[in-house]
Amino acid sequence: MKRDVVVLLTRAPYGRVHVPEGLRAARGVAAGFDQHDVTVVFTEDGTYAARSDVDRDALNMPGHVADLREQNGAMIVDAAAMTERGISADEIADDVTVRAGDEVSARIRDADCVLDF
Repeated sequence: MKRDVVVLLTRAPYGRVHVPEGLRAARGVAAGFDQHDVTVVFTEDGTYAARSDVDRDALNMPGHVADLREQNGAMIVDAAAMTERGISADEIADDVTVRAGDEVSARIRDADCVLDF
């Protein structure tokens, strides 16, 4: 049975494994037997990983992101968390969609499963 899965990336990107491991989990869930609908949400300090100037190669992100996209996964960033951290929409990578805080909350609330990294 196909489920709606949200993967929350809540921690800063450098010096930790949470961002690449969260993306690896997201791509695995998206490509699994049931091919679940997966949305990666960059929120809290994870918003820093959604910026276009983040070194995705250093974070081992390109393969994970490409596989997630191939499985129709989505990546969104929490606009409220961006505002709290002084990040503007023009700093966000082209493959990440900015969503209002209430939209992000609704997506998380309505998901069948939420994974937190």
